[in-house]
Amino acid sequence: MERSLLDSPSYRLIRVLGRYKAVLAGGLERHGLHLGQEFYLAQLWREDGVTSADLAARTGVSAPAVTKVVSGLERSGLVRRERDPSDARLVRVWLTDAGRALREPVTRIWYDSEREFWSGLDEDERARIRAIVGDLLG
Repeated sequence: MERSLLDSPSYRLIRVLGRYKAVLAGGLERHGLHLGQEFYLAQLWREDGVTSADLAARTGVSAPAVTKVVSGLERSGLVRRERDPSDARLVRVWLTDAGRALREPVTRIWYDSEREFWSGLDEDERARIRAIVGDLLG
């Protein structure tokens, strides 16, 4: 039998996670967010006022990708950008009150979606998945 990428574990994982993304995206859209924007907000909820370069390093994406996402968040009124007063070459990203207000509902959506998605697994299966993912991320 000929090998097919459709039989690979990676393909199956992508399909499963695609279903999870769809569940999560629906919840985020209710708050005017696009999938992925929550990661930038979460970084700012953890530490507000970081530079775009910091956001790029923390999210593992390129500087141009950060600029694009932050611009969208800024247009939505969730963040603002300001030059660093001690080094005008740096631009820092700050949450607005509206951005801070999303912390609780977005975190709830994330964990409710996760709980719903993985509800068919028992605790041992979920623990094995956590361990495998942890090993993959090093």
